[in-house]
Amino acid sequence: MGVSEQSRPRMRDNVLRHCLVECRRVGLRLAASRTMARPDYSALAGPINLSPPPDLNAPNAVGSGSGSNPFLDPVRSNNIDLSYEWYFAPRALLSAGIYYMDLTSYITVGRERQRYLSFNQQNPSGILVPYDLTVPINSSGTVKGLELAWQQPLGEQFGFFANYTYADGEEDGGGELVGTSKNTANLGGYFENERFNVRLNYNYRSEFYSGLDRASAFSQDAVGNVSASFGYKVNDMLSLSLDGLNLNDPTLKYYAGSPDQPRAFLKNGRQYYLNLRLSF
Repeated sequence: MGVSEQSRPRMRDNVLRHCLVECRRVGLRLAASRTMARPDYSALAGPINLSPPPDLNAPNAVGSGSGSNPFLDPVRSNNIDLSYEWYFAPRALLSAGIYYMDLTSYITVGRERQRYLSFNQQNPSGILVPYDLTVPINSSGTVKGLELAWQQPLGEQFGFFANYTYADGEEDGGGELVGTSKNTANLGGYFENERFNVRLNYNYRSEFYSGLDRASAFSQDAVGNVSASFGYKVNDMLSLSLDGLNLNDPTLKYYAGSPDQPRAFLKNGRQYYLNLRLSF
């Protein structure tokens, strides 16, 4: 059991800028922006789990633990994008773009030493003990890559679409960025008319670094997901839709170091959502 001794006031001012230059005649677009996103609530206010050292009074006693970090700064990024779009037919698109993101502040997982008031029989009033915690921390890094997209109608009601993103992310100092897959792709088809709409989609993302677990780095292996949606318009006021996720029932595989060192296997199962939308 412990109580942190730390207290820090947090005040921030942020000015977010955006500049867009377009040449619509040839479909060329250049954009520069500064963006900000708040940390996930669970990263800020989740529970702290502490494992005290065997002897709180030992000269070099250090405990361990994991949890949240209420002192996180927002995620901030300076971005530049250059893209080209070609509308080669009605409802058809072919586009390509390159981008660069300077992450001046992003959230990764690391170790941080904090002191907590800890108790045992020898210290009923408590003693401040240092703990090495595995918690979300702020870092910085860069991401650069390219994006490709294609959409092609087939007749009046059918069509296909695909997109691909390559991301080369690196934390300052050479480490991997949390959650950054080098390759992500989508491939799908659709049918639409005045009453019905159907969409089938396959999504793939390559392996990515997930963070630290008990001070050890671990990653998620590549995974593909199949999803589908079916919609029916009853009238101008009422519509129904049925969405299905994880239809191929994929297994999420986590490993340490390499896929030959598995840590966990998770299945979220197939998921179905029935939605009703009423408009007035």
